[in-house]
Amino acid sequence: MSGERKPLVNEYPIWFIMGNASETEHRIREAAFRALVKHGYADLSLTDIGNELGQNPSIIYHYYDSKDDLLFSMLETFVDIFVDGRGDRPITDPEQELREMVDHVLQTEDKNDILPDSSTDMRTAISRMFVELWTHAIWDDDFRRETTEIELRLKEIFTKTIRAGIERDQFRPVNPERTADHILFLLKQGIYTRVTTNRDDATERVHSIIDELIDDL
Repeated sequence: MSGERKPLVNEYPIWFIMGNASETEHRIREAAFRALVKHGYADLSLTDIGNELGQNPSIIYHYYDSKDDLLFSMLETFVDIFVDGRGDRPITDPEQELREMVDHVLQTEDKNDILPDSSTDMRTAISRMFVELWTHAIWDDDFRRETTEIELRLKEIFTKTIRAGIERDQFRPVNPERTADHILFLLKQGIYTRVTTNRDDATERVHSIIDELIDDL
């Protein structure tokens, strides 16, 4: 169809266009992201995703069983890309890696190629997606299991990095798990504040606070 958009492979953000998925799955994830940001979870339908995709929504069922199955896939891919073997490979510079992980979660770039017709910047769009899906987890047990698993995986990576920093004398002998919880709490608060208030400095503010926390380790 003439309205069909090609996948923006290698363009920001990378989390829903990477992995072992086919080109069609890349395009479906991109369309689902745009539709979710535009409509919100409650009003999102596969028809909306099909419209963004420029194809009959029935094609989605060849790859995903339902809207939730597609959204789960987006969340899982994000975590897989973020983790990217961090749990297995050696940590050479714990402080640098910790700061890089914070940068990654906060998405400090504003490139907006995925939403060319929207006034929403990419950081806000990604934050909005997370708030939409995390809020849905309040009422949906499957989503809550998924979001819990994501949080535990992220905490494990942060904890491992902080512990490595202590062992290499880069950090003080703090409690690694409690410090990881503190950083995750601040990250989530920054994401929620960005999309639920008019504070345009929310991301930069939480980034500064976490930087100070790491400086003090």
